[in-house]
Amino acid sequence: MRPPARARDFDDCMTLARELLGGHEAGGDLWEASDAVNAAIRLRPGNPDAWLLKCQIMSALEDDPAALAAAEMALRRAPRRAEAHYFRASVLADMERLPEALRSIDRAFRNLGPSGSDDWLLEDLYSEKAALQNALGREDEAVATFEQGLGRCPESQILKMGLAPLHKQRARQRLTVLDGGKR
Repeated sequence: MRPPARARDFDDCMTLARELLGGHEAGGDLWEASDAVNAAIRLRPGNPDAWLLKCQIMSALEDDPAALAAAEMALRRAPRRAEAHYFRASVLADMERLPEALRSIDRAFRNLGPSGSDDWLLEDLYSEKAALQNALGREDEAVATFEQGLGRCPESQILKMGLAPLHKQRARQRLTVLDGGKR
């Protein structure tokens, strides 16, 4: 298969795939994005960015096994890349493999680059980790993770919105039912 007519080299294929993924209101855009990223992978099979983009496209197409396979291919090429562990965790969560997803998030945290290089990913890592902990019934850990995340990302609306319902739930659990009635 040749690269899409609009894309002849690796960078063109990646750009086209990203554009189509970003504007995928029509389902056909995702299939064209998949064709474009496949062309990029054929041109540079060792490029982890191409595999991560393939993971995102397959996830958008709701093909979780293919998305997971693409994340695994990215990790083979870049095993210490936090972003690859994060994408793997997201797909595992979609597949309801929550303990595995949580372990992958923890690996992402361990593989964060030097201070500042992966800051763009922090908010999502904290949010995903807390959501996984909550889904696993570990509410106290989820609250602690949200709070730790807010310590690192104090302006994060995502983390604030995730923490609020857990605080409300805790407050409801602490309320004591008073025996009302007759005197």
